[in-house]
Amino acid sequence: MVVRVPFDEGSLAGRITEDTTFPEGDFRNFYFRDGRKKQVAERVAALVSDAGLEDASHLAGVALRFCLSHPAVSTVIPGMRSTDSVEANVMASGQGPLPASMLELARKHAWDRNFYA
Repeated sequence: MVVRVPFDEGSLAGRITEDTTFPEGDFRNFYFRDGRKKQVAERVAALVSDAGLEDASHLAGVALRFCLSHPAVSTVIPGMRSTDSVEANVMASGQGPLPASMLELARKHAWDRNFYA
């Protein structure tokens, strides 16, 4: 199984805030329309807090490892816009699956929503 968009269009990379703007014509203007940026930021802040992470920028590695924790997943296709992102993604994937306690915490934060509907 191949997992795509593990960072939820930037949400789980700590890059979406209530004030985030996107260029004209960027599909994320539709995806994060109305109050969705605020919803995402609040949910990400809660996850970061509960996970004891320093800040939301550390969430991307957790998101990659979450995907790789499922035995059916053979690879993940993350977004990467810089050499630093590539290096961080490689480092996170090399750490292996998340511990059971972090998987359970992540499941408690599951958010069944569809911004495309």
